[in-house]
Amino acid sequence: MPITHPSSSWRFPVLLALVLAALVALFKPMYNGDVVEYTVNTVGIADHGTPDIRLEDIARVRALLPGMLTEPFDLLEQGMRNNDEKLYAAFVRGRDGDVFAVHFFGYSLLAAAPFKLFEALGIPPFKAFQVVNAAAVFVLGLALRRFFRSEARAWIGLALFMLCGGALYLRWTSPECVSAAALLGGLLFFTSGAPVAGSLLAGLATQQNPTILFFFGFAPLFKLWLDYDRQQDLLANLRALLAPRTVLGLAAGMALFALPPLFNLWQFGVPNIIAKLFSDPTLISTTRLVSFYFDLNQGMVIGIPGLLLVLLLSLWWCRGQRGHLGVLAIAVLFTLALAVPAMAVLNWNSGAAGVMRYAFWASMPLLFALFVLLRRLAQWPRALVGGMLALQASAMAHAASYGYVEFSPAARLLLARAPQLYHPEPEIFAERAGRHDDYIRPDQVYTLRGADGVPMKTLVNAANAHLDEQLCGRGGALAPDLPSVATTRGWRYIDGPLRCVAGNYVQRSFGFEDLQAGSAIVLSEGWNRLEANGPGWNGVWSNGARSRLRVRVDGAPVQSLLVTGHYLDPNRRTRIVVNGADLGWHALDGTGPLPLPPGARAAALDIELEHETPRSPGASDPRPLAFFLREVSVRQLPATP
Repeated sequence: MPITHPSSSWRFPVLLALVLAALVALFKPMYNGDVVEYTVNTVGIADHGTPDIRLEDIARVRALLPGMLTEPFDLLEQGMRNNDEKLYAAFVRGRDGDVFAVHFFGYSLLAAAPFKLFEALGIPPFKAFQVVNAAAVFVLGLALRRFFRSEARAWIGLALFMLCGGALYLRWTSPECVSAAALLGGLLFFTSGAPVAGSLLAGLATQQNPTILFFFGFAPLFKLWLDYDRQQDLLANLRALLAPRTVLGLAAGMALFALPPLFNLWQFGVPNIIAKLFSDPTLISTTRLVSFYFDLNQGMVIGIPGLLLVLLLSLWWCRGQRGHLGVLAIAVLFTLALAVPAMAVLNWNSGAAGVMRYAFWASMPLLFALFVLLRRLAQWPRALVGGMLALQASAMAHAASYGYVEFSPAARLLLARAPQLYHPEPEIFAERAGRHDDYIRPDQVYTLRGADGVPMKTLVNAANAHLDEQLCGRGGALAPDLPSVATTRGWRYIDGPLRCVAGNYVQRSFGFEDLQAGSAIVLSEGWNRLEANGPGWNGVWSNGARSRLRVRVDGAPVQSLLVTGHYLDPNRRTRIVVNGADLGWHALDGTGPLPLPPGARAAALDIELEHETPRSPGASDPRPLAFFLREVSVRQLPATP
């Protein structure tokens, strides 16, 4: 494959622009992802030049997309007309009461100009998002041509990008394609002598996906490793790396990154309103890390199996080349740095085109590592590259064949043949087994049945006091020898058909109605007023550092106790004392029944809860909150006649 110097050739950019223009013209936009925010934000910026959302902006989107997005806009409009402080989930009020989308408006700002142009020309105006996505791919093509110094290789590089997820997200009305193309293009520019262009691209990508900030640490590390002069010491190499142009580029990119946090601080008082409202660091776990890379529904492996296979083969193929192993190690660390913050998001099974959105753009460092390897080869191995392209094309077809609330063909195959080998992150299983996008609740049971109606896999939570009764009826209990696999946050899978036995205890639960009655369960001190917020959300918040309650149970002494509810961040656990016996600190939103020591067993329980970090949830609510109590359950031995 000949290598040409493309500096004077306009053939490549012109042809690439024509190809991308044809794709925009031929295909309709896909209204997925955070479409509610970006459509109304784009209309707002195009019409009145500001990112605040107004009622007329909602009306304009409704007129442009009749019959679509009805419920979200109904909820948002109702909240705005009622002057509610808390609005539809994706929108918040700013310092002066104006309404803003939680995602920064950078992507919408880029789409506003083509939106106005298309509307004036009678072209569907929301194709503007496709134009922005295509523009990012165009710039990526220029970066590839500069990096490889070959038009032919740049085309193959573009094909690989498209077959590693770009084809899935090119039509989306969300910025995933821009983030991935800008991240990869930024790495290519930065390491090929254009640090300003590379840094500006990365800064643009961070505006919608802030964790891409790690670019500004890893891009110089790639550059240092690739250009390291072993004839000089480390200090001399660092001086060469941090040339004025590089420092200027990094500063410019960081300035672009800083715009969303500064806007968030100005309007909401925090650097990132999404992190505050829609993330939880306790969700970061090995379960989600494995899911991020290897889940058969939305993990990275679904999107880049061919790329991963070639990189694995390169470990043997380039086993004597220290340089390649170093680049691959940096790429793996980079993708880990991108993955870990993403694991804190509340909505793990979020809208996706096969591979999850985070995993798509987080795979770009691995694609960059492959490009570094290929650039060093005078002749590319045709069979290897062709096989990788074919495998990636198959992966894209597979990823496009199912929705994000159903199991992928690969997952269905494994569940049918060997369900004991596959235990996905609980949210993925619960929503795809039920074919819905909703909250996953510990008091619910989620079951996947085979064609014969027999349970193949059942997901249950340790905090579900009614589990045995739900599955086995009153007086029954799940057989203790059922094959069971623990996962995360108190969830466990039961593989295969369920089997019940006669229960050897009496289960009694006291919920919202009992709290209202104040007879069997009495709140003594350290509590706020009862709140009726709907099923699963009725209960009472703690107030202060300690809360006390008394439970009166007729019959035999209580053997075990289960207190269920949820926490206000950053609270994660509670110290519980029952009848003077200290049971220690427990996460009451995921811990199963707590056995009581003999000295604490009685028909009346005096319970004290010590809270970790009570705090006010906001300026409008000064109460020191920690734990929201929903239910207290006890287990007793059957009363003797």
